[in-house]
Amino acid sequence: MNADAAQAWFIAGTIPLILAGGLHVLATLLDTVRPTFFTPIESSAKAAVEGTGIRLRRMFPGGSGATPSMWRVWQGVHLTHGLGIFTFGLLCLLIATHDFELVERIDAIRPLTIAFSGALLAVSFRFWFYVPAIIAGTATACFAIATVLSA
Repeated sequence: MNADAAQAWFIAGTIPLILAGGLHVLATLLDTVRPTFFTPIESSAKAAVEGTGIRLRRMFPGGSGATPSMWRVWQGVHLTHGLGIFTFGLLCLLIATHDFELVERIDAIRPLTIAFSGALLAVSFRFWFYVPAIIAGTATACFAIATVLSA
């Protein structure tokens, strides 16, 4: 009984990450065509980041191409952020639905899911707003409950 409940809680922890990561990717892709979600409110700020590059690029001389604008870097960071969260959630879901005994056998999986979603929660509190904190907190709680039930 605890194994089934643990599996259900573990799977429940993956859902907010998959949904939030997927929506983040879609919103970012839309922003590449029509800036809507992750664009600055002040149009002058967007113009400023479109008109400047990123200093890190200068640290690697001899590379090909021009320095990307800070706006393009911003979009790339958002895209990879969403892809990373989506992929983490999806991989955990696939493992849990295919072979939950693997989650129970490999001792590192459960603490890593708690650490990953917990890190997102901490970053949400420090840098973002309440919606990402609720999403990350929900995933963290579900993974923690699954861990307790499967111990």
